[in-house]
Amino acid sequence: MSEALVVFDGACGFCRATVTRLARTRRLRLTARFLPYQAVDLALYGLTEQDARERMWLVYDGRRHGGAQAFAAWFATGGPPARLIGRTLTLPGVRHAANAIYRLVARNRHRIPGPWEHTCAI
Repeated sequence: MSEALVVFDGACGFCRATVTRLARTRRLRLTARFLPYQAVDLALYGLTEQDARERMWLVYDGRRHGGAQAFAAWFATGGPPARLIGRTLTLPGVRHAANAIYRLVARNRHRIPGPWEHTCAI
């Protein structure tokens, strides 16, 4: 079994902060390498730059998950609380809402206030 890889927008302070914070949350025990898409040969994973600019991706065992479902798949690699969150994000009604919320946040991430620098290329 291969190690999961989280591919995110490394130029986006909000994206970096989110991925870093989740990865460091001990209770979740998430397992994955995470790399900014700017440092990844996207073609190796069947992704384009446009794909990577629009959403976070989790690549694992030859499968790709994008957006909210990337979070669900990443959480599935963690401890019991994370796995429960991951399963919840895949439930039919929740999945639809999570995808809609992800798209809204992704489109507006450069506007989200916080301690990160606002360097998104969007």
